[in-house]
Amino acid sequence: MKRILPAAVALLVFAISSGHGFAQQYKGPVIDAHAHIRFGDGDALKADQPIGTEKLLQLDTQAGIRQSALIVIAAKGQPEQTRANNDKVLAVAAASQGRFYAVPSVHPLDGEAALEELRRLAKLDVHEIKLHPNSQNFDVSDPAVGAMAEECGKLGIAILFDSYKPWDPSQPGKFLLLAVQHPQTHIVLAHMFFSQFREALTFAQMSKLGMATNVSFDLSAIAVAYEGSPVVPELVWTIRKIGTDHFLFGSDWPVDNPGAALKAVRSMGFTAQEEKAILHDNAAKLFGLK
Repeated sequence: MKRILPAAVALLVFAISSGHGFAQQYKGPVIDAHAHIRFGDGDALKADQPIGTEKLLQLDTQAGIRQSALIVIAAKGQPEQTRANNDKVLAVAAASQGRFYAVPSVHPLDGEAALEELRRLAKLDVHEIKLHPNSQNFDVSDPAVGAMAEECGKLGIAILFDSYKPWDPSQPGKFLLLAVQHPQTHIVLAHMFFSQFREALTFAQMSKLGMATNVSFDLSAIAVAYEGSPVVPELVWTIRKIGTDHFLFGSDWPVDNPGAALKAVRSMGFTAQEEKAILHDNAAKLFGLK
């Protein structure tokens, strides 16, 4: 026993000093950078998604989440409806006393109408828009997406993309090229490519060459999906190789419960400082939040 004790003490000291396994949890404010709002019958992400923000506010309060995104997704060929939905989400966020911030949308295949809406949103102090290759049915390599990214870079608007398309295994490479071609545009890749998350390591390698440093990832969907699995250590290792300053917390409400999503991220074994960056600081810095 006397021979085992010093080794155990040494292991404990190493774990504490290296910040793995024994670090205290971050207790400060949390920002959910990925949650959706429903206004009516045609814009539900799930059939049972409640209209408005009452349920989300309740769940956020229970989970201790101080501020949440409100995402809308524009339909193709409906510029008037796009503008109306954007105005709705901006109004809801403005009336929320800081509990929500708006993430409007345009459709990249709407051409000049989409670019005009972007310019209008910039004047309304919008810091981020949502584009969804799956539900909006576009290809990331389409020149129209590049034009959208270029305009967002000029206007100082970040783009939140859904990053995972099961039927397009080349999509991570398309996002990499988009980031390299539009270095002034900050790109947030939701779900970290999900089951293709190893592809995210390419961005860390490219950053050594000074490229693709304008990319962040959010942990919506992926943290919940892999919670408690043997994959978690590799996922955390990959996140640390990229840098926790490039990651945001997201719940993907209503797909996942905000409390469950927060629990999943907290269970991954990050240090308190890493949690602080992921759960609050990175989003606050990127989107001008508190």
